[in-house]
Amino acid sequence: MKKILLAIFTALFIFVAPLAAFEWGGVVTDSTGITTPDFSNISFKQQNGISLWFNTSLGSTDLFLSGEGTYKFKLVKAKDLDAQIINVLDIPLLKISGDIPTEGGVLSLNAGRFSYLDASGVIFRGTLDGAGVDYTMPLVKLGFVAGYTGLLNELNLNLANINEKPEKQFYDFSEATIPLGASVEFPGLFANQTLGLQGYAVLNKDSFDASGYYLNLFLSGPITNFIFYNLVSSVASADSFKSIMNYSSLTVVAFPTENIAVNIGAEYGSAKGQGSLATFTAPGYSYNGDIVPKVGFTFATNTLNFDLRANYILSYDGSKYSGTRADVNAGAVYNVFSDFQIGLNFTGQIDVTGGDNSSYSANLNVALAF
Repeated sequence: MKKILLAIFTALFIFVAPLAAFEWGGVVTDSTGITTPDFSNISFKQQNGISLWFNTSLGSTDLFLSGEGTYKFKLVKAKDLDAQIINVLDIPLLKISGDIPTEGGVLSLNAGRFSYLDASGVIFRGTLDGAGVDYTMPLVKLGFVAGYTGLLNELNLNLANINEKPEKQFYDFSEATIPLGASVEFPGLFANQTLGLQGYAVLNKDSFDASGYYLNLFLSGPITNFIFYNLVSSVASADSFKSIMNYSSLTVVAFPTENIAVNIGAEYGSAKGQGSLATFTAPGYSYNGDIVPKVGFTFATNTLNFDLRANYILSYDGSKYSGTRADVNAGAVYNVFSDFQIGLNFTGQIDVTGGDNSSYSANLNVALAF
């Protein structure tokens, strides 16, 4: 696999070197942290990485070729256990993209390996190998996306959650699915509000049967000149419509000054036992049948960014909701100079049931761009 990836990088360099407007750069990162459930049993984590990127125009066209290659190293040392070392090599980005003006609108293209995010943020929120096309007209925007996940690196996708040495190093192919999607949006339909509809199917690679269908309806826009909202609801089925699932979220963001953003919101995922609804499941959804109120505060300047967020998880036990966990995340990033950043992050997952399932972590992060 390492030889294959090296051959790809070499071929790309030979191909793009003669092209005009060739840009490239990289980032070196270092993250040192600890994790503890009770402030006595402490695990040490060290993660280092380097990424190289390039971007170049394809001749005189409106298209660009861009790519990124990364190497990551992670060490986890828990008390009384041997250190676990993980190496990851990946190409998270390799695409041809561009905006092509036409007589009726603008055609936007992504083809290759690229990131995709649906309106809900929980159905598709990651990398795809495939193609995405949007066609934006004055009154409507149409979109289509098709991809394949079987060539992605599972180690890179879940690196943050890997605390034990995996069976494979460097590259491990992800579970193969075929996501398909289509969307229609009406930007500025009324009072600068945007109304949209997205439909997705996730197909199994071998049988082409769908493992899930999702339909998103979303509405977003300004409430005032400094308060904005985003409302989305997803109706879904994972068993060929024998049962129906629902995910809904509302986020309201206010910008009282140019340096401050405050947001409040909530997520809801249906749970088994709520009438005819089934427990909501999706590739990017981390809660199961919960209601999650959220608050956040961000302060940002040219040199400093401070972010504070908190969630409270209300879980459904079949008859009622009750609090199970509170999540708190605080982080600060300081731009020492334009290409050098240093940051500190604290995360707490607090068991509010009286149990011993709490977890706390702190990380010191450094990034140098070149």
